[in-house]
Amino acid sequence: MSRRLRLLGAAIGAAVSSLLVACAGAMALGGTAPVLAKGSTALGPAQGERSIVLTLSPRHGAALQALAAGGQAGQLTPAQFVSTYAPAPATVNAISSWAGKSGLSVSSVSSDRLLVRLSGPASALGAALRTSFERFRAPSGGEYVASAGVASLPASIAGKVTAVTGLSGLERVQGSLARPSAGELPGTVEYPSSYDPQQLWTLYHAPSAASGAGQQVSVITAGDISGVESDLRTFEHAFGLPEVPWRQIEVGPHGTETEGDDEWDLDTQYSTGMAPSVSQLNVYVGSSLEDSAILETVDRWVTEDASSQASFSAGECELLAEAAGFSSSLDTVLSEAAAEGRTLFTSGGDTGSQCPVLVGLNGLPLGAPGVNYPASSPYAVGVGGTSVLGGESEIGWYSGGGGTSVLEPTPAWQEAAGGSFLGVERGVPDVAFDADPNSGVVVVVGGEQETIGGTSVGAPAWQGVWARVEGANGGAVPFAGPAIYGEPEAAFKDIVIGDNVLYPCTPGWDYVTGRGTPQIEALIAGA
Repeated sequence: MSRRLRLLGAAIGAAVSSLLVACAGAMALGGTAPVLAKGSTALGPAQGERSIVLTLSPRHGAALQALAAGGQAGQLTPAQFVSTYAPAPATVNAISSWAGKSGLSVSSVSSDRLLVRLSGPASALGAALRTSFERFRAPSGGEYVASAGVASLPASIAGKVTAVTGLSGLERVQGSLARPSAGELPGTVEYPSSYDPQQLWTLYHAPSAASGAGQQVSVITAGDISGVESDLRTFEHAFGLPEVPWRQIEVGPHGTETEGDDEWDLDTQYSTGMAPSVSQLNVYVGSSLEDSAILETVDRWVTEDASSQASFSAGECELLAEAAGFSSSLDTVLSEAAAEGRTLFTSGGDTGSQCPVLVGLNGLPLGAPGVNYPASSPYAVGVGGTSVLGGESEIGWYSGGGGTSVLEPTPAWQEAAGGSFLGVERGVPDVAFDADPNSGVVVVVGGEQETIGGTSVGAPAWQGVWARVEGANGGAVPFAGPAIYGEPEAAFKDIVIGDNVLYPCTPGWDYVTGRGTPQIEALIAGA
């Protein structure tokens, strides 16, 4: 290991130790501390209806985590989860009783009883949580609502709750999508034209005999996605792909946000484009990009038992995710997914080894050092990025998200990653895919073709790759985390050139590209 990496590892180790101590002392329950933009101005009490989501602790949590880390497919079904691990009905009843006495109502309870959404007037919700909800103006000029002080729950309930999400309007994920104008590599580089699905099949050695037959794929989206299905049909027609049956699942109230529509175009087109024989595309639509809505949407994918794989091409700085209660909550949901043999592929981010604390400019390595969540979850697979320089030549994309977590532990299946893995905490990413927008992919947006890049490409594309793996193995491959690290070296193209500012590409595993980009035929054989 190089001196640079040894010194970095020592510094990170010290920072992790001090940060974990600080976090342990700062709050007993995730998501209860105020999440405010620095320099915000208070504008007065919030009015109208507010809602939050309580994530309940599963029963036999240690046993569930052991199952999730075991990497054995089909060891647990959703029904078995409910009977053995779901929070007891009495816990939900106790929360409902407390809510009613506080002037609140239970809006929804997830089928696995992990998530309980509470709604009511802002004043009543604040009083119930022993805080208040205020309006704030951020330094940028935008307004948001957040709790003004640390929230708390009654002792009889708090012991059954893992985290609270929804106390601040700043608790939102961002897409990991970049366009060529935002990602030009310094110097003179000859890039190939952008890639379509068939060209990616060739680049990553996908066999025609294993193209996802018998599998379904799922995409986590949010807001108003009208137009996304028609863009998918235009894309399929343009590139001679079969029409994959579309199933849309609305989770919560119908959303009006449209800021992620180009993201959802990319996700639907390349999850199916990399696995054209899948039998169905499930599109889960949350009401917004707020953490609490995304949490409920991912939970719906897990509990519906429709597909073994899904992708989510968005995230946020893991420090914000921890403060917002999002990481504690989603880890709980994803531990159920992993124990049931399901895999969420998620983008590592487009700000290099830096972390977009609240707002980052995708395609440029800005922000504080850190990694994106949920790419850093030990129950998900994080996807980094490469630049394709023509032929089969790839280097690490300088804006591809990666680094070491300061909050998530190293999962057992990553401990022997080798390469430049420091072994301090969870390492991101696990794998990589073409991401540089200058060697990006063709996406139909609003009926027109354009080139898009970012690690948003890799999350759905790797989902499609994994659907090929599952289809070729009769759906018997487990949660992909342990499976990927158990694959032979030949299953990946090892990327040894490039860096993402703090971390260099190295032989073997590294913090830019993980194990590397897929060699799909060998990946299928190795599984």
